[in-house]
Amino acid sequence: MWYILYNILSFIALPVLLVALVAKKKYREGVCQRMGFIPKSVHDQLKGVHPIWIHAVSVGEVIASIPIIKKIKETYPQKKIVFSTITFTGNKTAREKISEIDFLIYFPYDFFFIVKKILTIINPCIFIHTETEIWPNLLFFLHQRQIPSVIVNGRISSKSCRRYKLFKWFFKKVFNKVSAFGMQSMIDYQRVLDIGADPQKVLITGNMKFDQKIPDANDDHKEKLLNELNLGWNDKIFIAGSTHSGEEDIILEVFQHLIKEYSNLVLILAPRHPERFSEVEKLMKKKGLTVHRKSQISKYRPLSRPRVILIDTIGELAQLYSIGEIIFVGGSLVNIGGHNLLEPLVYKKPVIFGPYTHNVSEFVDVLIESGGGIVVKTKEDLLFHAQRLLRNSEEVRIGGERGFHVLKVNQGATEKNLELIKHFISV
Repeated sequence: MWYILYNILSFIALPVLLVALVAKKKYREGVCQRMGFIPKSVHDQLKGVHPIWIHAVSVGEVIASIPIIKKIKETYPQKKIVFSTITFTGNKTAREKISEIDFLIYFPYDFFFIVKKILTIINPCIFIHTETEIWPNLLFFLHQRQIPSVIVNGRISSKSCRRYKLFKWFFKKVFNKVSAFGMQSMIDYQRVLDIGADPQKVLITGNMKFDQKIPDANDDHKEKLLNELNLGWNDKIFIAGSTHSGEEDIILEVFQHLIKEYSNLVLILAPRHPERFSEVEKLMKKKGLTVHRKSQISKYRPLSRPRVILIDTIGELAQLYSIGEIIFVGGSLVNIGGHNLLEPLVYKKPVIFGPYTHNVSEFVDVLIESGGGIVVKTKEDLLFHAQRLLRNSEEVRIGGERGFHVLKVNQGATEKNLELIKHFISV
């Protein structure tokens, strides 16, 4: 009865989806696959294969899923892996960074007729979803076909929890279609129980974002990055990553104040969403700054080094953190909820962020307490801490070491999630 109601409401909402597809290009990416039209070549190759199907929504979740995908492939080398994303940038990141994937698709819309078709085509031996993406029709038909579904790196924000609890009578039934939950923290564990999940199916396995591979960050690697950007060892670099509207204004004002004191300071700014590249470039020029786009920077050689670099490429931000003195992670000075604060820690860099961090709340407190994370609430706060770090390289080093320690001591979630998954895969 409740699934019938859900599907009626889904059909009522269909015009909203159609309007979004017409209005915004980003929603049109992969729309054919999302409607259930998988290429025939993929369709033919999947016959009788019973692959492992892993799903991650967008770039952050894709990157966080890399360790578990590698572990799964090592453990089950004979199994094919189907990987799905929702966003174009997530799809592109998966294609470029995860060689273990055998089939890359866009995740289907959760209409019952689409889900049934896709499940018939893929016919997985297990469905693994990262974070906590809840798709009632998919979970219903997986359960009906006796295909296990496992959530790894599970988290539920306070906002999502409130929404789920409003319809607890429905979502309790949906959550009970999930075979097992591997949640990131005690908070996430309690929230999923409050919504109605069976306690015997729920474990705390930790956050796989801590299990990032420690990349090569030696001097040769850094020099290569500096050369690509037309920069040198004497330049001091301020990196603002994954920024949103409302944050760039603050960052640019702070930067313009800083360059009065530090003539060798360079700003590298990476907006979160590609569709905002041109908008941010116009804002920079409006403030009188000369902007070099990362994709075009080779055209400027051998001219003098750039003052402001706009990262207009996908998947390069994380490694750039290795050359920064000041690192700010966006989505946190405006009410977005914050983005991946752990990427700079891999390079032993302290990370600055704003007060809006509900999407990454599971490790904010421990970062602040350790000294590896610095929270700023205003433009003045950001300026103060940027000046402090620029004036004292020892503080940068100590903060970076402390943040790196937090990263190391919290690793191990990937192995725990793999053990959870093993219970549901028969070789």
